[in-house]
Amino acid sequence: MPSMPPPIATAPTAPSTPDAAPPRSASRMSRLYEVMDLMLDSVGDPLALKSLAASASYSSFHFDRIFRALTGFSAVDYQRKRRLRRAAHLLRHEPDVAIVRIAQDCGFPSNAAFAKAFKQQFAMSAKAWREGGWRDYMDRQVGRESDVSFFVAEPDNLAAILAPYRPPAPGTVAARIVVRSLPPLALRYQRFFGQSGAALSIACNGFICEREQLDGAAPGRSWYGVFDEDPGFTGASEYCYDFGFGDVLPSGDGAEDPSLGLRVLPPGSYACLEFDGEWPRFRSMYEDWLDKQSLWRLDATRPHIQKVERGPEGRWRGWLALPVKKR
Repeated sequence: MPSMPPPIATAPTAPSTPDAAPPRSASRMSRLYEVMDLMLDSVGDPLALKSLAASASYSSFHFDRIFRALTGFSAVDYQRKRRLRRAAHLLRHEPDVAIVRIAQDCGFPSNAAFAKAFKQQFAMSAKAWREGGWRDYMDRQVGRESDVSFFVAEPDNLAAILAPYRPPAPGTVAARIVVRSLPPLALRYQRFFGQSGAALSIACNGFICEREQLDGAAPGRSWYGVFDEDPGFTGASEYCYDFGFGDVLPSGDGAEDPSLGLRVLPPGSYACLEFDGEWPRFRSMYEDWLDKQSLWRLDATRPHIQKVERGPEGRWRGWLALPVKKR
C-alpha cells in the first residue's frame, strides 16, 4: 500500500506469564500462527482440539502444551475468549441483531451457555453490556489509556504512549476521516502476545531495527500493525498484535525467513485517518465518528490496520484504518 486509494464516493516477544518457554522452531511458530488465524476465521464453528493439532502436524497433547507456552492459554480457553470478544463487538456495534443470534454466530450451543460464559468473562449480562456496560468495563477493568492503537515510539521517547487517553475536541477527528476501499495486503509479520502500551511499542521498534539490519530496509519503508479485536475489551494479558511489512500482492520479500508469519489482510471499506507527527488512537475514531454517524458500522470480521513510516524529516506518519460496512 504505497499510497492511499481514492475515497469511496458515497462516504462524506514473549507472552506475559507462560508456564514454559515458547517454541523456538521458526517453522513451528509459523504453523501455530496459521492455526490461530484458522481459529479466528472459524470463530463460530466447532473446532476440535484434535483437528487443530492435526492442522499444525502435532498430537493433541503436544499441540496444547506448545500453544499454552506461546500464548499463556490452552487452545480451548483461547478460542472461547475470542468467541466472547467477538460477541462483545457485535453486541456493541450490531444493536439490531438479537442476542440469541449473536450467541449462535459466535459458536455457543445455547443461549444459556452463552449467558453464563459472557457473565464470567465480563462480569455482566450481555443485555447490560449492550445497554452501555461495555463502556464501564473498558474504563474500569482495562483503563482509558489501554487503547494504545500502535505507536512506533523510540525507546527514549515514550511520552505519547504513557499519556492517558483524552477525547478529542468534538468533530475534529470525524472531519479528517475518509472511507476508502483498500486492496488486499500480503503481510509478513511477527506476532506479539501479552504486550501493550510502551512494552509493545518498544518491541515493534526493535523488530524494525532488526529487519533493517537483516534486510537492509530503507528508513522510509512502510510497516503495518494489525489487531483483530478492540484492545479496550481485550486487556494486556490477552492482547494479540501482528506487526510486519508487505505489499499489495505477495512477493518474495521475507519468504526466506520462516520465523515470520504470512497473512493476507482482506480488502474492503475502511474508515481511514491519516496522521503526521502525531499519534491518534482508534478510540477517538470510534467515539468522534463511528458512534455519531448513521451510514457505516464496524465490520468485526476484518482487522484494524495501522500503517507507519518515517518521513524525510524523521517524523513518523501514516494512517489508521477501521474496518466498516454499510448499515
